[in-house]
Order: sequence, then C-alpha cells, then structure tokens
Amino acid sequence: MSVEVITQDGVAEVASLLIPLNDKQLILPNVTVAEIIPYREPTAISEDEGWLLGQLEWRNVYVPVISYELLNGSESSSREGARLAVINGTGVNRDLPFYAILIQGIPKLTHVKEDDIVVVEAMHSGPYDEMAVSVNGEQAMIPNLNAIERELLKYIG
Repeated sequence: MSVEVITQDGVAEVASLLIPLNDKQLILPNVTVAEIIPYREPTAISEDEGWLLGQLEWRNVYVPVISYELLNGSESSSREGARLAVINGTGVNRDLPFYAILIQGIPKLTHVKEDDIVVVEAMHSGPYDEMAVSVNGEQAMIPNLNAIERELLKYIG
C-alpha cells in the first residue's frame, strides 16, 4: 500500500484521518482506511479474547472486528453511535486483507505536512500505540498496524 502524497507549493502533504475512539483518537493515512461503515454486531469467533469482537461480512469478504481500546489494555468502548473503520491490511499476510476497528463517531479528514506533527509524551500509551503526536493542535495516536495484524493472525490465521 502506498501513501498518497499531495504537494502544495512544493510541500508534501499526506491526506489523513483523525479517527475518534472512546478515550483517544488515532491518526492514519487516508489510504489505510478502506471504508467507514455503520456498526453491525459481528458474529463471535473467539471467546478467549474480549478485544476480538467477531467477524462480519463486508463486500463478500469476512472481516475480523476488533476493539483497539481492549486490545491496548483500556476499557471497552460503547456500541451506541459506534461505527467501524475497515482497515486495509499492510500486505504482510494474504490471510488478512482487511480488518475493522470499532470507532466512535465520524473521522475527520486532515492534510498533514511533516512540520505539522509533534511527538508528545503519552499519558496512557498501550502496547499497540506506536507514537503519541499532536497534529495541528489535536492529540492523536499512531497505531502499530503490523503488531495489530500479528496479534490478529494468532486467532484467525
């Protein structure tokens, strides 16, 4: 997957999404997110891991659904008003072309230049948080998608 870089007056920008969760927000390149869909209750596939909410059919493909907060050791997020962000797999494993993350609300499109990102100290950083940043004054977490996929593959692959 390649990240689309837009140049504005010779300055590179990456179209990104600020994705709201219960207690924080994630930031991902726009091309990482295949689609935002209304929340549907997934079919259970593991009783052992609470963060693995199940799977659902999306565009004729079965997609595992996770709670990023539970995976990362935080509290469960509400299903009321929730949506799902269908994430494009990194391509590391063909068995996981997509997965979905439970989100709260509607993501916000933002164009990010390198100078817009400031690394900050995270108060509640979890094992699947790559880095805490401030982007144009908004706090966000860059998730470690490779680690998330490796963990998912232990249960579905």
